[in-house]
Amino acid sequence: MENEQTLKIEQFREGDKLTCKLTGWLDPNTSPDLITQIDVNGVSSLYFDMKNVEYVFSSGLRALLMLQKMLEPQGGVVKIVNVSENIRNIFECTGFGNMLES
Repeated sequence: MENEQTLKIEQFREGDKLTCKLTGWLDPNTSPDLITQIDVNGVSSLYFDMKNVEYVFSSGLRALLMLQKMLEPQGGVVKIVNVSENIRNIFECTGFGNMLES
């Protein structure tokens, strides 16, 4: 029996702010879900709460970057909040530290 990693996405919208609470892994199997399940129309601030994210693969970073590119024409930003030290290190080492909310 294989142990397949999953990603749960809970979305909360307040006006033009969308917060997505993620639980699990952002890997090649789960990262496409971010693109297909999140509607950025009318969103100026997209926050990802990663308190319960266990690991982020490069494909997860790519999905976050794609969402940021989708928001740029409407002046939107992507911010990452509630990250563990391990996840913070991944973002900082890969040049994605600017997405981290201080």
